[in-house]
Amino acid sequence: MKQLFKISLIALTMAASSYAVADQFDGLTCAGKKEAIQTQLDYAQKANNTYRAQGLQKALDDVNTYCTNESLEEKYKDKVEDKLENLQDKQEDLQEAQLKGDPQKIAKRESKVKAAEYELKEAQDQLDAFYKALKAQ
Repeated sequence: MKQLFKISLIALTMAASSYAVADQFDGLTCAGKKEAIQTQLDYAQKANNTYRAQGLQKALDDVNTYCTNESLEEKYKDKVEDKLENLQDKQEDLQEAQLKGDPQKIAKRESKVKAAEYELKEAQDQLDAFYKALKAQ
């Protein structure tokens, strides 16, 4: 029963994450970020939501001042490297559990390895989408 719950929880988390990643693809580059913020700023101004508009204007100013595609590329690459290191750690934990032979720990570690593999793929997909968005500009 616990195993079924864990699998369900992982599947639900993965589904939710895929929606979040799909939203992030809209603002992968500096130009995309500017466009997304500007759209939200326009909505806030039309709704007379001054506090939201002020916050969005500051965010837009920050993107205009500090955002570079090179820094974003570095951020996406760092994320992939972090996820790869995390996967390697989880794989080592799994190997240790396999040596000890405890089926519950093995199942738990396998679940963590699968989650780490998914996170790595998600980060790699985001980096790939960033490169595609750059080419499309």
